[in-house]
Amino acid sequence: MPSALVFAKPDGKVSEAIHIVEYAAARPNSDEVLVEWLAAPISPIDLMVLVGKYPVKPKHSVNGEAIAGFDGAARVVTCGDQVEPLKPGDLVVPNALGLGTWRTSAVLNAKDLLRIPTVTDVVMAALLKGAILPAYFLVEDMRTLRPGDWIIQNAGTGVISQLVVQFAHLRGVKVISVVRDRQDVHLPALQNADIVLREPELPATDVLHGKRIVLGLDSVFGAAAAKLANCISNHGTFVNYGQLSRGGPSASMTLNHRLLFFDRLTFRSFRGTEQTAGRSKEELEDLCAWLTHLIDEGMLTRPEIDVLEWTTQVQGFERRVHDALDRAQDSAVVGSRKTLLKF
Repeated sequence: MPSALVFAKPDGKVSEAIHIVEYAAARPNSDEVLVEWLAAPISPIDLMVLVGKYPVKPKHSVNGEAIAGFDGAARVVTCGDQVEPLKPGDLVVPNALGLGTWRTSAVLNAKDLLRIPTVTDVVMAALLKGAILPAYFLVEDMRTLRPGDWIIQNAGTGVISQLVVQFAHLRGVKVISVVRDRQDVHLPALQNADIVLREPELPATDVLHGKRIVLGLDSVFGAAAAKLANCISNHGTFVNYGQLSRGGPSASMTLNHRLLFFDRLTFRSFRGTEQTAGRSKEELEDLCAWLTHLIDEGMLTRPEIDVLEWTTQVQGFERRVHDALDRAQDSAVVGSRKTLLKF
């Protein structure tokens, strides 16, 4: 029998909101497909949904309780008689928000799914929309990068940060990854970065001298973002794509006059959905085909991540999910390893 992780209403303590339920299997209508989920990550968006701070709500429910999960990868099992071009056996990822990916199977509208080429590592397939594509867009779209340029980024152990390093290296660009003072700079998640620094070292460190740091990627905001901005070279670009500091909409960062007037930095915000919307479905399919080629050729490798196997032993499984959610939500362990559910 299919099973899902659901929640009745948002809760400040996400692990207390969610529990597992079983439900009856459904058949797809003419424009729908039945899919089996293969893997689904626990992402920052999921945490925002569970605490009621994300504007898009889950689209699917079981007995009035919302099914959690916004990202993942699935295999098509059966198709309605009007569904094209999807067919049984296709590998798909969400093409819409709120599909409820934290479940073993689902009946979904075919237009809400994007077909991707088969890839050997389903974990990487599940990270495609929520991590791999954003990392690619950050490197590709935010400013022109040339071999010999440098990127500096905080939250260096994060999944997107690890993937940014890989995409940058494919372009001949080097990366400085910044971690919190209490983090180990020798963690496996940091092994591909060209330089690893702790946040208190910024910006006054000789290591940065003479480097053409043209792009700063910030996912923390606040004081950490200000330190990052002060490391960027003249005419460089600062991009914010998240707020791990969790200060809310009223949070602020300090910008001095030098950054704006003398250094002439460009300040941008980033949303993966906007970068995706700027590409046609055919362009996205071609991009996903190239990315899956990189994965299968070993040119794009799995970031450091914890995999939690889905099990029918409900109590033990729920406890492990709750532990993973607590780690993800606990601000004291920002930068801890992402967890992914594997079905």
